[in-house]
Amino acid sequence: MRLPRKNETGKPCQACGHPTNPGDPAVYVDGARIHKSHTTTPGNGFYGAKTKRR
Repeated sequence: MRLPRKNETGKPCQACGHPTNPGDPAVYVDGARIHKSHTTTPGNGFYGAKTKRR
């Protein structure tokens, strides 16, 4: 798993549009930058998805 690049923090999540932040960092699912919380929230379309951190 790769770590996110420093310049990824603050860039918008491609699922919700809100900026990523250190408390809810960016991860990548199928090439899309989304908040990590989207993959850990039951009922979310990304729940349980395999992620990569850049």
